[in-house]
Amino acid sequence: MPGIGQWIMQYVLAAGTLFLILVGIDIASGTRFEDGVWSALAWAVISAALFVGARYNQARKGIACALCKDSPKK
Repeated sequence: MPGIGQWIMQYVLAAGTLFLILVGIDIASGTRFEDGVWSALAWAVISAALFVGARYNQARKGIACALCKDSPKK
């Protein structure tokens, strides 16, 4: 199973990417940056936590991921 460093990097990458996407959507829809940044940050943090938590659970159980290159070897 991957170490804590890899899980932290996956979380940071997922949260950062989601934040940028959500802020971009807010700006494109006409919302000011100052108004949308906090909601985008909150949604990005929560969504990334759910994503990485699900990936951690799969890795802990040894469930292979068809899309991932870091799946456990059987």
